[in-house]
Amino acid sequence: MADLGDDANMSLEERHAFMTERLQQRNDIRKSEIQRKKEDKEAPKREKCEHFHESLNREIEEIERELALSSSRTKEELIDHFDGITVRLQKSQKFLSESTLFLPSYDISRANDSLTKLQNILQEKRSEFLPKKKFAFKSRKGTDDGKDKKSKKVESGDMDLSTVDLADCKIINEVNKKLSMQPEEINQKDVALAELKSCVVKLYGAPSAIHINKLEDCQIFCGPVSGSIFIRECANCVFVLSCQQLRIHTTKFTNFYIHVTSKAIIEDTSEVKFAPYNWSYPLIEEHYKLSGLEKKRNNWSDVDDFNWLAADEHSPNWSILGLKERILMWDV
Repeated sequence: MADLGDDANMSLEERHAFMTERLQQRNDIRKSEIQRKKEDKEAPKREKCEHFHESLNREIEEIERELALSSSRTKEELIDHFDGITVRLQKSQKFLSESTLFLPSYDISRANDSLTKLQNILQEKRSEFLPKKKFAFKSRKGTDDGKDKKSKKVESGDMDLSTVDLADCKIINEVNKKLSMQPEEINQKDVALAELKSCVVKLYGAPSAIHINKLEDCQIFCGPVSGSIFIRECANCVFVLSCQQLRIHTTKFTNFYIHVTSKAIIEDTSEVKFAPYNWSYPLIEEHYKLSGLEKKRNNWSDVDDFNWLAADEHSPNWSILGLKERILMWDV
């Protein structure tokens, strides 16, 4: 086709065709430039995701290999062996927490499930090869005979019995009690709370993880947790928690005062509200150091709802607890 220098010799149709082609070329160039910029912008995020999956999968394979070797270790070697695996799991959980800003929710859920599975296997191996007496919990008022109450078994058919049984410390089947545990009992240990009604529980220390099941009308306070807190089937409760990651399932009409360094995740949950963590006690600074949590990093208002897929709309299942609704001083 002739160029504009020959426009004197061009018919009206030729001039129209020429301009149409020129505009199409410019439009194609513009679209290509937009696509290139989009790909350039997404490339770092894609590369980060690929790096995360490669690194985590490699670490999971190493941890699985270490767990498989447990039976070949002597009793003297097992303590260091299991402690080493615990450290690797904590580092992997921290790696996941630091990657949640760019990972899709589905990938976060899968990775967290994989690490939780490994944590459960580790607990099973510890119980099998290094059996130990578990702590029993009692109310501050004590029992009638003055003896420590033994932990009770949960009889509910749909309770996750393995999680409760494997916990180093537990409070189960209590009503209208005020209970507390001290640092020497729970530091760097798994804790389970289950089947509680109208109870106040204070955990002074830095557990490695907490599993909470079937609580009603309870108030739960805990120091910094180095790993995750898992909450399931709770109603009309108040939780004041500090942890790396918070997972909430099938819970309703509950308020959360949280310090979380990654994010809170809810699923099959409704009518829950969130506010910043505001509990304190004499040794809490020491326990923050023990847990490894970054005290200045708190994503208390960053909540993922796995049942709400509309990215451009806020989930109706959770909200921020209003300033006038918040409890500023705890007198319990």
